[in-house]
Amino acid sequence: MTPATLAATLLLATAGADALTSERAVALALERNPELAALAAEARAAEARLEGARAPLPSNPELSAALGPRRSGGERTTDVELGLSQRLEIFGERSARIDVAAGERDAASARLAARRVELAASAREAHARALAAERLAALAREELAVAREAARAAERRAELGSASRLEVNAARGEVGRAARAVGTTASRLAAAQAALRTLLAAEPGEGLPLAGELPRPSDVRPADGEALVRAAAERRGDVAAARRSLAAAEAEQRLARREALPSPVLGARYAREERADVLLGTLSFELPLFDRNQAGRGAASARAARAGVELAAATRRAGEEVQLALARLRAATEAASAFDDGAVSGAEENLALSTRAYEAGKIGLADLLLMRRSAVEARRDHVEALEELAAAEAALARAAGSERLVTRDGR
Repeated sequence: MTPATLAATLLLATAGADALTSERAVALALERNPELAALAAEARAAEARLEGARAPLPSNPELSAALGPRRSGGERTTDVELGLSQRLEIFGERSARIDVAAGERDAASARLAARRVELAASAREAHARALAAERLAALAREELAVAREAARAAERRAELGSASRLEVNAARGEVGRAARAVGTTASRLAAAQAALRTLLAAEPGEGLPLAGELPRPSDVRPADGEALVRAAAERRGDVAAARRSLAAAEAEQRLARREALPSPVLGARYAREERADVLLGTLSFELPLFDRNQAGRGAASARAARAGVELAAATRRAGEEVQLALARLRAATEAASAFDDGAVSGAEENLALSTRAYEAGKIGLADLLLMRRSAVEARRDHVEALEELAAAEAALARAAGSERLVTRDGR
């Protein structure tokens, strides 16, 4: 078990059996996700590059030395030469290099923020799907118990001569269908819990004590679509990363143009020749006859053009995703609201009444099965509608670029 996995496991264990709410799942995912740690390391590396770009000079001074004998006639002397030189930047290369590094640092930070938003939405959705799968598994077990009771009632009626063998066989077939539903929902629950464990960096196979409830339509506040579109264009991590990448690319263009100009190298040289001391100042620079940084300027220009296209695409995509998420949320709210008018309770009441009526011989098995399936489907559809409502809320928060649900606190 890795240290991160052990820590996540201990957090789950110490949180209590009733503590893994949706928000707790988000907190654990943001704290333990390894991809976030990798992106944070990338941001720190970009910060280190920025510190390097802020150095006052682009390179270290260069020290040179020379020593050798000199013969002049019959006299022999030793010549000594020392030199110190420093390359300078006088055309704004340093400021351009700082702008490049700052843009890359900000883009890395924005990518980290974008991944946090994505992970928070995924954790909320995974928690809701696990919670819904748990509810559906419980419903399936209840339905199996009801089907078995109906089968026993059919057998009792058959013994009294009030039901045919056909009804008994049909009731037993309904038990088989209900048993199959139990297995299906158990598999769905296992898959949902595995997805949630992955996001939380929990140990494989470890049980997750889920807590909380699926959202109700009354919990969802109306969202201002235009405000969310504007907010997404401003605060979404992918848009911010594209914007900062464009700034870095434009700064790189400036740097590439300025690097085409020769950088002077200033220095001083001391020499001792034939017992005479010589002190000279030196100035040297390259002649830009062949290499004028054509490749660097071309690559920087292409990168800037690409960054501009990516920024426009990211901004447009943010608006489209917000509109799509709003439409999904409206549809999910309407679907979940359809069950608030007593649809589920009415179906359950009909099931109880029809069961008693069947046992009293007032209705046949076909009517009982019809009522039962109607109640089963209503309860299942209700849970799935609430699950979709939770997923739609998470999708809207993701599209708006918020780690929090924008339909709850307006952020």
